[in-house]
Amino acid sequence: MTNFKVRTYNSEKATPENAIFILSRGHNAGKPLFEPCPNCFILYCNDQEERENLYWTFFTLWKNGFFHPYLCGSVIEMLRLFEFKKILQNFIVPSLAKMQENAKILSDIKAVYQLEQKFTEQLKQLNELRSVLVRKYYFKI
Repeated sequence: MTNFKVRTYNSEKATPENAIFILSRGHNAGKPLFEPCPNCFILYCNDQEERENLYWTFFTLWKNGFFHPYLCGSVIEMLRLFEFKKILQNFIVPSLAKMQENAKILSDIKAVYQLEQKFTEQLKQLNELRSVLVRKYYFKI
């Protein structure tokens, strides 16, 4: 589990089932994906459980802006492959060991994400309600 195979994604090669994709360019560099895109790294996993653990680990780090200091480039920011491998070895692998010791961490991260999604949906509904009220009261006059 400590040695991960990381490559730059090539759309001409077949993608395995147990892999996650990490964006390598732009402000969202470091964001994990389950589906490939042109500017990403492919991180091969041994099984589905490891894939899910890696996804949520990368998601949490990306959401908190962990990858921003590692981005380079003046116009289009990018995360270099060798820096990504260094981050993987120095930060991700130790965090996965901690995650195995305390399985509750993953469920807590998922619960926070679901709560965030719920609040986002409620905020959309509140904005829609405000829009309806404005149309109802101010455009009738």
